[in-house]
Amino acid sequence: MESRQMLREVMSEAPSDEWEDQATEDWENDPDAWKDPHYAAPRMVPLVDQFRDLYVDQSLLEGLKGELGEASPEFVDLVKARWAQLVRDGDPSLPLTADSHELRALPETDVAVTMDRMNEILRTVFDWMISQGKEPIPGWTQWLVQPGPQRMMDLLED
Repeated sequence: MESRQMLREVMSEAPSDEWEDQATEDWENDPDAWKDPHYAAPRMVPLVDQFRDLYVDQSLLEGLKGELGEASPEFVDLVKARWAQLVRDGDPSLPLTADSHELRALPETDVAVTMDRMNEILRTVFDWMISQGKEPIPGWTQWLVQPGPQRMMDLLED
């Protein structure tokens, strides 16, 4: 009898389906959801995990080198979350791929578009972190990567 009463109390404290549906809708429509990469609404997958699931071990972000390769784990997670949110939202500024093998198979003009869009994601996350008083890349206080596909390609592992 006592355990049944406890179960009723626990069940009465559980969020309602209506609340969960509203929380999910809010999260799916939040343009800043990427700023909390490990959070997800009930029954949803965090954006950083969505990115991982999309590009299992073949992501362009797994092979950053030079100073970008020294970026903080938080920066990398935020970039992944931002990218996954662009995928989720069907955003037209989404790079054509985050898969390193697919990138190398693209025509040169599409590589250029992808690298420019990737640079924009990296810069957006970098600027936001700086505005929050964080250090995304040791020693950097402003985004130092010049736009351009060749410069971005130079930052990827071969």
